[in-house]
Amino acid sequence: MTALDARRRTRHAATGIPEKVFRTDVQALRAVAVSAVVIYHLWPQRLPGGFVGVDVFFVISGFLITQHLMGEVERTGRIAVSAFWARRIRRLLPAAFTVLAASLLLLFLVMPRVTWQENLQQLGASAAYVENWLLGFQAVDYLASENSAGLAQHYWSLSAEEQFYVVWPLVLIAAIVIARKAKSVTPKAAVRGALIAVFVVSLIISVVLTSRSPEMAFFATPTRAWEFAAGGLLTVLPGIRSERLRALSSWAGLALIAFSVFFITGAQPFPGVIALVPVLGAVLIIAGGVSRLGWSPSKAAALRPVQWIGDYSYSIYLWHWPLIIAAPWVLHGATSWPSKLVILAVTLALAVLTKKFVEDPLRSRPAVQRRRRTAYIFAATGTVALVLVSGLGFVGVQQSNDRAAASALSSLQNDVCFGAGAMVASNGCSEPFARVTGLDTAFAASDLGADDSCQQTAQSSEVILCRFGQTEDPTATIVVVGNSHALRLVPALESYGALRGWQIVLAAKTDCTGASPNVVGSQATDDACVDWSAQLRTQILAMPQVSGVIFASHASAQDYLAGVGASSADVAAAKASVVQNWTAYRDAGIPVIVTEDVPGMRPASGPECIAMSGAAVDPCALPRSSVDVPNLLTELAQENPSLVDYVTLDQYLCDSTTCHSLIGGVIVYSDSHHLTGTFSRSMGPYLGADIDAALAR
Repeated sequence: MTALDARRRTRHAATGIPEKVFRTDVQALRAVAVSAVVIYHLWPQRLPGGFVGVDVFFVISGFLITQHLMGEVERTGRIAVSAFWARRIRRLLPAAFTVLAASLLLLFLVMPRVTWQENLQQLGASAAYVENWLLGFQAVDYLASENSAGLAQHYWSLSAEEQFYVVWPLVLIAAIVIARKAKSVTPKAAVRGALIAVFVVSLIISVVLTSRSPEMAFFATPTRAWEFAAGGLLTVLPGIRSERLRALSSWAGLALIAFSVFFITGAQPFPGVIALVPVLGAVLIIAGGVSRLGWSPSKAAALRPVQWIGDYSYSIYLWHWPLIIAAPWVLHGATSWPSKLVILAVTLALAVLTKKFVEDPLRSRPAVQRRRRTAYIFAATGTVALVLVSGLGFVGVQQSNDRAAASALSSLQNDVCFGAGAMVASNGCSEPFARVTGLDTAFAASDLGADDSCQQTAQSSEVILCRFGQTEDPTATIVVVGNSHALRLVPALESYGALRGWQIVLAAKTDCTGASPNVVGSQATDDACVDWSAQLRTQILAMPQVSGVIFASHASAQDYLAGVGASSADVAAAKASVVQNWTAYRDAGIPVIVTEDVPGMRPASGPECIAMSGAAVDPCALPRSSVDVPNLLTELAQENPSLVDYVTLDQYLCDSTTCHSLIGGVIVYSDSHHLTGTFSRSMGPYLGADIDAALAR
């Protein structure tokens, strides 16, 4: 919602009387919202709940748009949907397209190819107004959830708003049509009923989905519609007439928003019930309106700096995020306080220029305003152009990745020093950690090595089994159980098993080791893990001729299995559950193998770190002491040698002092802790032999 909408003929929030007024309170609320978001993105520790500024924007949009549409109904008796959409296009898309085009230039000129594929996908989705859905599905997809933030990630909220603008007038029209046919209710009452229904249904969806899939709930439009409806209801409900109550309402709203930005954190599932706090705060401020009482916040809200920020809030929101994302690549490292202040200054400067030369000219020219068709042509042309450029770039990166994959496969077959083989002393490889010519970080970031559809989501308990290798009359059937780290070992086992006639059966699930109930997410997620583990054990025990079960999981802290802040009794219960699980397999005559977890390089991403590093030898290596962390599964395996065999992996990744991110010309990790498919395959001859030996014992 742009600043100009605060200058419309409006109904006073207190009296409901039509009057032409500049809503300084709405403008100030917009300033609070954008300031919270920008400060949160620059200094998240200072304002941990600053992301709720987006919720405040949604309430403002719902209020102003519903007010505008209802005013049109009162003046003309109808809603001109086509004209409304054309106005939204003229006010929002010129600046939005400008920043997207600038982001494409930033991407191609400043950022390395390792960042292109993900960013191009998001830029295209943002141009098509579906960025929120793309991010929602990526967040649910665990293997995509490790992706770094993209230049257009903040467009998720704009996408939700655009979807709202498409649907909202249709909802109001439907309510008005029903009212006129029924003749027993007024259009205003019908709209009020429709908005209450949207509010209630959407809030229920938000609460339920937040508890079951908080990642999707954060971005999905249905979980946010109630926030728009909350603002819309202000236009069809009686206003606050008392001057004193209006001032109190404004202060109460400010208090709720202040509480939200300081005490709501990203660690809490959101939106859900907790989102009622900032939404109610925004509603109370708008309901309070502008008060003449000296102790009300209206004077502070009318201050010139506050109004200035509110006036430029849309452009500020658009520009701040791509500058934050691009800055580390320009500076070749993390941003500091001084550099963040520079980002803020550049954001404000670009916001002023965008408003002066892009937003205002297209909104103020009568000729442009009259030509509805021009607006639609502009929207279609801009969308197609941005999607086309993003799509062609995406395809180009994908084709480059395909060529890199073919080259890697050839090297695996012909070069014993390629990848993990460089760590084997008997291979006699020189300079195992040197950066090689043509190192492709973009390919490494996409080199998953196995089909991620084989990994069950955190919320589902259905067992998915994927089979690799010799599925007909195999010499051995090896079942690999765990989370995404198990998925990344499949290329190694598959390449070795192909030589031995093995069948590899993968059973992988997000946030679940398959060895114990774990407490890592919502109750629904943890219950799904328990059910999945039990079903899987039943299925494995019923399989014919299982040669062994390998447990391979990221379980680097005891809270993964026993719960955050778990008591000693909880830890003991988790350990007992793991041992009981392993014992069931051993009692059935099935060998159990536990593989050591990979050290990873959190929080850095391997490909991005190497792309940023200028080191010619051993880029992004880490001291072994910084990556050696307690692992409950490892501890239990070592404590129960008669029950399970333990196979180490660190000899392929680390020496006595250092763990490496580039070995034998191969980037080890596709993100911060997942092996690339190529490096996993390079481990095949060595890890496979270790597994073979464990099965023979």
